Amino acid sequence: MRRRFVLAMPGLLAACGGTPTQVFSLSASGDRGTRPAPPGRTPLVHVDRATVADYFDRTQMVTRIGEYRISLHEFAVWSEPVADLIANAVVDELAQRFGDDRVLRTPRGRGAPPPDARVELDVLRFDVDEAGTATLDARWSVVPAEGLPVQRRERVLATATDPKDAASRVVALRATLTALSATIADAIAVPRRR
Repeated sequence: MRRRFVLAMPGLLAACGGTPTQVFSLSASGDRGTRPAPPGRTPLVHVDRATVADYFDRTQMVTRIGEYRISLHEFAVWSEPVADLIANAVVDELAQRFGDDRVLRTPRGRGAPPPDARVELDVLRFDVDEAGTATLDARWSVVPAEGLPVQRRERVLATATDPKDAASRVVALRATLTALSATIADAIAVPRRR
């Protein structure tokens, strides 16, 4: 009995190793160097950790099938919690406009200088459908130190070049965050007066 089990193990391991797990992030891994703040006074921006809907708050990527069904991708997973990946991607995008030293995740604890603006994100939908359309549906707020907050809900779409390819789906999802971040950056740059 033991010998049959030992002989069967290589076959079982080979079958399990047929589909390697792919791990994805929403931030580019390239070494881009430090982006300085543009000349003149630029705002100090804090980005809160995103709140996300339960259906995609998981390790596995999600594809929407029809109106009422989702599919989990067992072998295509996120490198970190999705809420952190989304917030980090927004920080990356805003830093392109305001500078790396002026945009950061909201610090925990005391002692950090107060920001000129704080970004809040509530992500209701973040998935790709069978046709390859990536959808980001988010409520967001820019809360300035002075002036009126800007609050909006946006639905942003992008298209994956190959809906069956996990990397293509990730690129499309990142594109939705890039578009949303551009709108948020405009709201930060033009504060509303009380």
